[in-house]
Amino acid sequence: SSGMENVYVFPNPVRHDYSGPITITGLVRQANVKVTSFSGALVFETESLGGQAIWDGKNLRGERVNTGVYLVFITNDDGSQTFITKILFIH
Repeated sequence: SSGMENVYVFPNPVRHDYSGPITITGLVRQANVKVTSFSGALVFETESLGGQAIWDGKNLRGERVNTGVYLVFITNDDGSQTFITKILFIH
């Protein structure tokens, strides 16, 4: 068991009229969370706080990401546990 089988992203898909936070829950403590485009470009990176990470849906330049599928790579603090999930943005 990875300890991350209950990872949940809300909302997903992210619709064009939604501007609130995107929450990624069910994480292990102090997990590293990276969001990339489907082609692998880094869009966002953070560390989970209390089993949850929050993303504003913006890229590293502060712009709302484009329509498409984004990958969320989650790794625990020593790298022994990983989990990948997807977020779909619809504009």
